[in-house]
Amino acid sequence: MDRMSLPETRELFERYGAMVFRRCAAILKSDEAARDAVQEVFLRVIEQRASFRAECAPSTWLYAVATLHCLQQLRDRAGRLAKLAVLADQPRATAARTPEERLALLELLEHEPDETRWMVYLHYVDGLTLDEIAGAVGYSRKTVSRRVNGFLASARAQLGLEGDAS
Repeated sequence: MDRMSLPETRELFERYGAMVFRRCAAILKSDEAARDAVQEVFLRVIEQRASFRAECAPSTWLYAVATLHCLQQLRDRAGRLAKLAVLADQPRATAARTPEERLALLELLEHEPDETRWMVYLHYVDGLTLDEIAGAVGYSRKTVSRRVNGFLASARAQLGLEGDAS
């Protein structure tokens, strides 16, 4: 049996990126989490290129790398949620918000997904930076920023402050 060689990363992504995304989305049950996972999987491909033994097709290897990465994400999620609970119970002194502001924020967050609620709460109430939140929730800084800014735009619209830059 001829040993297969591993194509360049760009070619792997073009050929198998959609397959990896579908696998990640199926395991993580979130397109956004799957997009982040695909990036991580292909970073691992770059880092672990030498570990490809050519005993299987590149698609099989990528499938295994994606599966292992996503299963690890699921295992880590419980730990991250526990960390978030601890952080939420210990607000930072730099995030001095009035009770009225906290209640208003909670009302605006009522219809948001749980993960977005955590991100917004940690940022606006507890004063964490986007990088700190990204580390705690396991998403990229870009995803955290998109969620927080999306909430902010939605909240401004609900409050009739569309043009307000505060």
